[in-house]
Amino acid sequence: MKLNHELVAKISAKAIEEGTKRGFNISCALVDGSGRTVSVLRHADASWQTPEFALGKARLASAFKTSTGAMFARLQKDRPLYGTTLASYNARNDWMLAEGGAAIKLEVEAGENHGGEAIGAIGISGCFPATIDQEIADSLVEWVRTQV
Repeated sequence: MKLNHELVAKISAKAIEEGTKRGFNISCALVDGSGRTVSVLRHADASWQTPEFALGKARLASAFKTSTGAMFARLQKDRPLYGTTLASYNARNDWMLAEGGAAIKLEVEAGENHGGEAIGAIGISGCFPATIDQEIADSLVEWVRTQV
């Protein structure tokens, strides 16, 4: 399965709605399974840098097929210099190591791929603290799973 434009539009609108419910003007970025940009939507009142941050979080989540929140917490605790290494690759990959990115993994038939198929990733930026960005991204991934 791929992210089609109808689903991407719904995810983006739901993201802006979730941010607004929580009192934040956010940006939402979606990338495909290869980390290529599919969509970036910025709330009209969101800060100008939030689309780039959201896109960087989505790309990192796509690259590692995981949550950037979990990665951030793990690296801050266990391997802080690894985070610096990832940051040094930023000019080439446009990654952002911060909470707010989540890989979209769908369940597959038993025996094919135990981790699920990663069809893309979501990045959210604009909340404070960034743990709220992560909550929104994670809730959107769960919502996507109910839609496909």
